[in-house]
Amino acid sequence: MSGLNHEMRVEALRDRIFAALARGDENAARKGIKQLHRAVPAEAAGLLTALHIEAGRTREALAAWRECARLVPRDPYTIFLRARIHFLAGERTAALNLLTPLLDAQLPPAITEKVYNIAGQCARFLGRAAEAVRFYERARDAAPDRVLRALNASNVLFNRHYLSTSLAEDKSAAEEYGALFADVHTFDHTAHEMGERRLRIGYISPDVREHVVLSFSYALMTVLDPARFEVTVYALNAEDAYTERVKHATEHFRNLMCCSAEEAAHAIFRDGIDILVDLAGHTAGRTLPILAYRPAPVQISGIGYFASTGLRTVDYFLADPVLAAGTAEEGFTEELLVLPHSHFCWQPLHAAPAPAHEPAEGRVVVFGSFNNFTKLSDTVLRTWAEILRRVPESRLLLKTDVFSCPDAREEALRRIMAAGIPSERVETEGTSQGYLAAYNRVDIALDPFPYPGGGTTCDALYMGVPVVTLAGESLGSRFGASLLENIGAGALIAHTEEEYTALAAALAGDPATIDALHAGLRGMMENSPVMDAAGYGSDVGAAYEAVWTFYMTKETAGGSR
Repeated sequence: MSGLNHEMRVEALRDRIFAALARGDENAARKGIKQLHRAVPAEAAGLLTALHIEAGRTREALAAWRECARLVPRDPYTIFLRARIHFLAGERTAALNLLTPLLDAQLPPAITEKVYNIAGQCARFLGRAAEAVRFYERARDAAPDRVLRALNASNVLFNRHYLSTSLAEDKSAAEEYGALFADVHTFDHTAHEMGERRLRIGYISPDVREHVVLSFSYALMTVLDPARFEVTVYALNAEDAYTERVKHATEHFRNLMCCSAEEAAHAIFRDGIDILVDLAGHTAGRTLPILAYRPAPVQISGIGYFASTGLRTVDYFLADPVLAAGTAEEGFTEELLVLPHSHFCWQPLHAAPAPAHEPAEGRVVVFGSFNNFTKLSDTVLRTWAEILRRVPESRLLLKTDVFSCPDAREEALRRIMAAGIPSERVETEGTSQGYLAAYNRVDIALDPFPYPGGGTTCDALYMGVPVVTLAGESLGSRFGASLLENIGAGALIAHTEEEYTALAAALAGDPATIDALHAGLRGMMENSPVMDAAGYGSDVGAAYEAVWTFYMTKETAGGSR
């Protein structure tokens, strides 16, 4: 009987610890862990290690983990915790090496999901996109609840964009995500107020903060005519000085970061929003479960993501004539809402130095890319190797976070060399404070494909660096093309890999054109639809009014009014 009572006391103690962790009471959790240590020291050491990991305390986590290693060195959970500490320290190769033997281990579903999720994050950072997709698929399938299934399904969809896939495959994969929410009870909008008043527009984003997406979404949230539109911004993030800027520039602001998807949806529904615009898609994994409840009669996605959400509750996806060209819409469950000019208005968050390039005549041409390394597939790297071959003595500057991590840098360099890029002709740099100024060392930027640059392309052009891009079949692959067409630099757009290679090589041999672009691109951007906030506000406002009129007409014709 005493043994049974002991087990019951231990179980009650575990419950108290997990309850304290759930409500964010670290002191109570640590007190409980200390008591648990008397009964099951290995388990307590594991919990303390996990607590430090979740708080981002690498040194303390490693100290707590050492007791796990002493008590149960071969236990899969001990190995998993060490992998998480490596990951927390930015040591992705070491983390993935430890996780690999655990991929088929018999672990609780919640731990299995984390093993595959972290393996996916490591693989993505190291540029192994196909491997990352497979890991996220396993994480999705192992997830013990819909929240984690949806999160990992979003990771699958996001990482598929690093790969070459067909529009039909893209749409089918998105629809699989939508199927996760097939049983969600959506809100009934038959009693929605439809009288003569301003249109209520809601924007929902986890990036209402210092984040590259805000440079594309700030104008969208702030330039609508206040006489015609009542704007509410819903943030899902911790706040900073940039959040304050948005608060001061918009009529209503609410932070729903601590709400569940259902709670957030109820809050938006109660606000009587007419059109809800998602600015994250599958990038963050938190907005779409809210839209699955359809808290607004009309729902739109765009800006922060570049492909279908897969949700039947999302009606439209923001686009422009270049993005929507050809068969791009075949990859969507949504209807494309095509603005007449640019689908975004870019407003840089930080002051940029003036372009200051040396004259191109008589010196070595420097190609460059400051994009996420995962975008640099083997195909992209081989194409760049051919460009370097066609332009003798030219060099390549790659600047991205993977080169800030010694173990990841080694793996990245092996891939670069294997693609045929000579080591003496490539320079690599990690992230640094002088990111924008570094563009003054680049003559021509090379856009990766099929997943092109976004903020990096805008930064390059604003710093006077021409960007050679390859427009593909999908909407997302045409971002660079849309940007270049809108600023009057459509001559930099290629449509095949050979065209792309030839275009880059030809531009490298034309120093007069390079100099003209270095001097003129910033002005071209500033005087284009890409940075015309007032014109953009007019275009977006007209689009919102058009879809709302269509909705009201459809509702009236359906007899529900």
